[in-house]
Amino acid sequence: METLSALLGLLTCILWAGLFVIPSLGQNVTFTRGQKFQIILLGVPDMSKMPLPPTDAPVWDIDLFDSPASTIKGLKAAGKIVICYFSAGTGEDWREDYRDFPAVDMGKVLPEWPNEKWLRTGSQQIRNIMTKRIKLAADKGCDAIDPDNTDGYQNDNGLNLKNTDAIDYMRWMQKEAAKYNMKIGLKNSLDIVNDLAPIMDFAVNEQCAQLGECQVYANFVALNKPVFHIEYPNPLNAQAANGVSCKGPGVAALSTILKDLQLNGITYYCDGSYADTPTLGGTSPPRPTPSRRPTPTPPRPTPPRPSSTTLRPTLTPSRTSSTQTPTTTPGGGGGTCKQKHWDQCGGRDWKGCTVCESPYTCKGVSPPYYYQCL
Repeated sequence: METLSALLGLLTCILWAGLFVIPSLGQNVTFTRGQKFQIILLGVPDMSKMPLPPTDAPVWDIDLFDSPASTIKGLKAAGKIVICYFSAGTGEDWREDYRDFPAVDMGKVLPEWPNEKWLRTGSQQIRNIMTKRIKLAADKGCDAIDPDNTDGYQNDNGLNLKNTDAIDYMRWMQKEAAKYNMKIGLKNSLDIVNDLAPIMDFAVNEQCAQLGECQVYANFVALNKPVFHIEYPNPLNAQAANGVSCKGPGVAALSTILKDLQLNGITYYCDGSYADTPTLGGTSPPRPTPSRRPTPTPPRPTPPRPSSTTLRPTLTPSRTSSTQTPTTTPGGGGGTCKQKHWDQCGGRDWKGCTVCESPYTCKGVSPPYYYQCL
């Protein structure tokens, strides 16, 4: 009887111990090369429509602030690995913690994005804020974080940022995430890919196929780490899988999806498959895509949403905006209709209005593909 009591006592201890380690083990995920993924940053997945397409995508990248813990919990219950996105290199004045950013640690306003400023990533105050964001990700149950805009050094940032600052910042965030057993990825930042590949768990890239840059990720591929690769073909359809987005040099080893600029639920894959993930919310203005040359350039964030309750898309690499007039066919009324602030007003095959309401003008953010009232 004593032996039986001892065994029961031991079993009870093991069970109680298990209850305490389950949350940590739940985030002990594995990223491997070639994993299929979905990324939605305009709106959040509608969990009432489970199972959500694409059902065969094990990795989902969603917004940290806009996505409630219940969404993350539901995705994980369905066996998904959840990456939580936030901007780590810019201060966005619609975020709930914006008031915590010291003015001395904020640099220049991003061109044409007046509600965002570059951050001094080496500042202890800035890192304190990011520490809280990383903890928020852990508290919500995120398996990994996708920090964006860490390459402000490639911009006119007003803070004298250098690429070594970005490397140090990413190394610091990796250690912070590891405290919660969370993984971390590197967004774009091609010129520091090789410096950080050994400690990053994955990479997120936009448009390396269009720009002929995908071979830069050879180290990630060799280390069996996924590169979650997003292309924005125009037009977005199944036929785009036959083009450079899926067949360019170095693309075959990457996890590639074809998305709309807004990063909503609509997704095409290189095998010709299609998914339209149901979402809730998603009233933020569309974001431009970059038109970079093979020389790496910095990310461009999305324009701010009008209120803290409106969902927003993610950030994208930047380009120099053009003010040239879009060569498109005017919409109804012979061009007499007018588009509102943030609306599309031109681009290749655009058939809508090409005139903006005052005081906004139609500017090319990715000529000749996309023009927007700014």
